[in-house]
Amino acid sequence: MLKKNVFLVILFGSFYLDAQPDIQPIEISYGYDEKQKIDFYKGSSDKVLIWIHGGGWLFGDKRAERWIKRFQNHFINHKELNIYMIGYRVGEATAPNAVEDVICAYKKIISDATLKNLSTDDIVVAGASAGGHLALMVGLSANYKNKECAEEISPKAIINIFGITEIKETSKFLDKTKFFKASNYVKGWIGSDSNLDEISENLSPIYLLDEIELNVLTIHGTKDRWVPYNQAVLLDEGLGEQHQLLTIDGGGHYNFSDEADEIIRQTISSFIKSNFN
Repeated sequence: MLKKNVFLVILFGSFYLDAQPDIQPIEISYGYDEKQKIDFYKGSSDKVLIWIHGGGWLFGDKRAERWIKRFQNHFINHKELNIYMIGYRVGEATAPNAVEDVICAYKKIISDATLKNLSTDDIVVAGASAGGHLALMVGLSANYKNKECAEEISPKAIINIFGITEIKETSKFLDKTKFFKASNYVKGWIGSDSNLDEISENLSPIYLLDEIELNVLTIHGTKDRWVPYNQAVLLDEGLGEQHQLLTIDGGGHYNFSDEADEIIRQTISSFIKSNFN
């Protein structure tokens, strides 16, 4: 059974777009590290969609096949949009690099989109897992303590696919469940000597919601063993009417049924269209 609150999903035919490795993106640098780069794929409209890969902030790459295919599976109209895929620094004890990288990358994207005459009024930022957390941090960056890459133009909306919203609670959940050794990626990212309370306060989207006008779609499965479903509930309570939550009953961390995948595709497509002028 699939639970949907706030809005109704209308089912209609869709198609799956296979990965096309022959299409080479334009790469844009926004820093000195080899990971601080953005891939740009030109679309058929002036609308902009930004994608941020996951990997627990510890691993992953913007061109990794698994993340390209996951993106294309759920974003069925991606060829119509100008896609920016953000790379960022990952690894053990590297927090808050990933957060600061995606915020700086977003500023670079605004500059690049302006030069390309794309619509900076029509930008949606999306991500999955740690990428969902980072997408939210981009949307909430006006309340982030480091203003080095502050950008006046905010995204129109965020698509958060089972992203972390409260870091300390996620860490506690991982410590409690421990379905295999060393599964607490939160502690891996922040480092064993770091202050979990302070980092959670500064880097958790749930604490950065004040005076933010932002439409957010969250998709989360109730049986997710990597990011607890309660993370979505916390965001739903914090954002109220600005939040749309699609709950996948029994869904895991990308372990969705064909039926759920189809509803996710159409939900994302409808949400994007409703937030573009």
